[in-house]
Amino acid sequence: MKKLFFSKPFFPDHKENKMKDEGNLENSRRIFLKERFTNLDYLLQKRFKWMNNYIKPGMKVLEVGSGSGFSQLYINQPIILSDMVSKPWIDKVVDATRLNFKNASIDVIIASHTIHHFYNPAIFLRECSRVLKKKGVILVSETYTSLMMRLILNLMRHEGYSYEVNVFDYKTVCNDKKDPWSANCAIPELLFDNEVKFNDFFKNLKIEKQKFEEFLIFPLSGGVVSKIKMIEFPVSLLKIIDTLDKVLVSIFPSIFALGKKVVIRKT
Repeated sequence: MKKLFFSKPFFPDHKENKMKDEGNLENSRRIFLKERFTNLDYLLQKRFKWMNNYIKPGMKVLEVGSGSGFSQLYINQPIILSDMVSKPWIDKVVDATRLNFKNASIDVIIASHTIHHFYNPAIFLRECSRVLKKKGVILVSETYTSLMMRLILNLMRHEGYSYEVNVFDYKTVCNDKKDPWSANCAIPELLFDNEVKFNDFFKNLKIEKQKFEEFLIFPLSGGVVSKIKMIEFPVSLLKIIDTLDKVLVSIFPSIFALGKKVVIRKT
C-alpha cells in the first residue's frame, strides 16, 4: 500500500502525546456524563446510533474494547460491555483475541475504535466467527489513515501507523501485546479496503457494507478519552460542519476521511 506523504512507519512514544489523559477512562467517563460536551456527544451519536438498525430486541449483543462505556448511551438494546481491564461499568473482563463465550452464542459484536489496538486483528475476527450465530454481524467503527489523519497523528503524536504489517496472518504481531494503548491506525485500512481479500481469508465472514466517515467533526470533539481543549459548538453549527464533512469525504476519501464504518456478516 503506497502513500505519497507520511508513508513510513510512525510510532510515537506515549510520552510524546500532545493530548492529555491518555488511557484515563475514569476521567473521560466522569467528565462526559457530568458535562455532556455537545461536540463529543454529536460524534458519539454518529459512531453508535446507526448500529441500532442491526440490533433487535432479544438479541445478545457484545461490545469488545468498551473503554469508557459510552455505547450504552446510544444503543437502544442491552449490551454486554467488555474490556481487558475491570472497571465499575464493565460487565465482563474479556480478551478480544480469546472470547470466553460459547460457539454460536452471540448475535451482534460491536467494535468501536478498538481493532487498531489489537495485537493480532485476524485472531479477533476468527474468534468473532466462532462465537457469532449464523447471520450474526460485527459492527465496526474505526479510524482511517487518510492524508489528513496521518498529518494529525504526526502533529499530535497520539497514535501511530504502519502499512508494513500483514493483517491477514494469525502470527503477525501488529501491536504490543502487553500495552493496551499500543495502536496501529493503519490496521482497519489494511483489513477492509480490499473486500475480496478479506472475504477470501475469513471464510465465514463477509463485508456487507462499508462507508467513509468523519473529517472536522472528529477533531472538533476534543477527543473521546485523550483530550485537547475545544470550544463547544451548538448542534446547528455541528450539523453544517457535518454536511461539509460528508461532501469532502465522499469526493476525496483518501485525503479527508478520518473514519470508516463497516458491517461484517457471518455467512
